[in-house]
Amino acid sequence: MINILILPGDGIGPEIMKQSVKIIKTCICFGYNINLIYNYIGGISIDKKNNPLTDDVLNICLTSDAILLGCVGGYKWNKSFNKPEEGLLKLRKKLNLFANIRPIKCPFKNIDFLIVRELNGGIYYGKPKGFSKQIINNIPTWYSYDTEIYNEQEIIRIVKLSFNLSINRKKKITSIDKSNVLYSSKLWRKIVNYISNFYKNIKINHLFIDYATIELIKNYNNFDVIVTSNIFGDIISDQCSLLTGSLGMLPSISINNKSICLFEPCHGSAPDIAGKNISNPIGMLLSLVMMFEYLLKNKKLSNKLFYSIYKVLSFGFCTVDMINYFNNTKLVSTNEFGDLVNYYFTYD
Repeated sequence: MINILILPGDGIGPEIMKQSVKIIKTCICFGYNINLIYNYIGGISIDKKNNPLTDDVLNICLTSDAILLGCVGGYKWNKSFNKPEEGLLKLRKKLNLFANIRPIKCPFKNIDFLIVRELNGGIYYGKPKGFSKQIINNIPTWYSYDTEIYNEQEIIRIVKLSFNLSINRKKKITSIDKSNVLYSSKLWRKIVNYISNFYKNIKINHLFIDYATIELIKNYNNFDVIVTSNIFGDIISDQCSLLTGSLGMLPSISINNKSICLFEPCHGSAPDIAGKNISNPIGMLLSLVMMFEYLLKNKKLSNKLFYSIYKVLSFGFCTVDMINYFNNTKLVSTNEFGDLVNYYFTYD
């Protein structure tokens, strides 16, 4: 029995999650022994439990084989003391999900590279952080502060993972940092160079984050495996969504040193379009593609779903966010797109 915890979250989360659940239920009909467990994270958890991630849900996470998550956050909780995003950060930290792997892939444009983002350190978790007040020129003045901090063990484990992933790809790694300014990046680059000594057959290249943002758009075919820090990985993966057509098309897997994996799309909760049945479910569906490959160890099933998604796209069916990306498009709703993918997944 494979236990999968379903956390739809907020905003468009429930409607895109519904499309992945369709596929999982089809797999159950195929004979796969899968048990779905539903619960809450983020804003909806605040509404129901006054906590963005309860200890009960965290315990279920620890006993599940995998977690499928939609997205968290929304305008509704902007003024709340509890922030929905804290639930996601807590989940990553408590499960020690130190690496986030984001494939940037589009067969229509021959795009295929990986972003390996450190997920458990850096400025999102560094302390001290907060607000304070000082007297400056006799004027009471608010100021804020965040701390970018990494230790060598955090960097070593993400860099080693990236090199190991590169072995089965093009044997080319790009490390992105800001080592001309940031001390955390100086340590990052030093460790990348040290680890590279143990992988003589892999080519290593370093780019500053500002120049990398240009190269990723102009010369994306020069990249294969990218390794970078938490905040830089967050930024460039969203940027790279432009290459595939929409932020709604990017999946990800977050992993730890054990067997628990978190699968989620890279986009936010898009509260402005939530409930309108127009959101793009592809990132969520592609996250399921990764689940089939990494959790079920079933490349055949993974490929079947991947090509079902791109078959629907090849026929011109798309949600509104992709309308200007493909030619001769046929606009469909979130549910209709999910139904089309499920049809080809079932019968092709």
